[in-house]
Amino acid sequence: MTKGPKKHRDGYVNGYKKNRRPTKYSSSSAGCTHITTRGVHMVAALSTLRLFSLAFIHGFVFSSSGCQVPKVASNFTNSAYNGLWYEIGKIQTAGGAFFEKDCVCTTIDIKPVEKATNGDSIAINSCRKLTPTGDFLNATGQLVNEGPAGHWQEAFFPLAPKASYTIIYLNNDLAIEYDCSSVLGIYTNYCIHILSRKPTADNLQVNNLLSFAEGLGLNTEKLQYQKTLQNGCW
Repeated sequence: MTKGPKKHRDGYVNGYKKNRRPTKYSSSSAGCTHITTRGVHMVAALSTLRLFSLAFIHGFVFSSSGCQVPKVASNFTNSAYNGLWYEIGKIQTAGGAFFEKDCVCTTIDIKPVEKATNGDSIAINSCRKLTPTGDFLNATGQLVNEGPAGHWQEAFFPLAPKASYTIIYLNNDLAIEYDCSSVLGIYTNYCIHILSRKPTADNLQVNNLLSFAEGLGLNTEKLQYQKTLQNGCW
């Protein structure tokens, strides 16, 4: 008769400890956990979707007006708009404020995409958090599908809808940029940026620009103008 394994009270069988549950092993080697490329992409996509969902819930306003379609500044040229701009102030729904609510010292740097011949550019949005010495914050938008010149579609996240991005006023020193996105034509998020080549601008000129934008009917929710802190930044 063949003898079975010898059992002991201490949980060992023939000298080997008997595990009641199978041991779980992580996918690791030499102490390093392996994460597949597919997993990274999935995490990134879920993070992007979550971020956009938060912006959607907290940022879009219910409006039957939807996005407006203003004309591009008649004297617009890409070369005149390219370069660094300082944000003097803005009129903005909560969606943009969701990302920019703590921003001071805000700048927008427009750079054409290298070797692009279709007007594709990037808009590098930078600021400091709360104070001129606060954390540096940055978000880069992709300006694509230009047409006519001075009007693009702007994208920040792969899963988020693109915003209409239009330069409605431009001279050597000042500019107005209007961007807007709308879902189903009723949930709308927009911003009117007053931009300057210098960190400050004459109050009379700023008021004239605001009147110009208001006259185009862009501020459909009658939101208040917010001045951007630039003092002490540079």
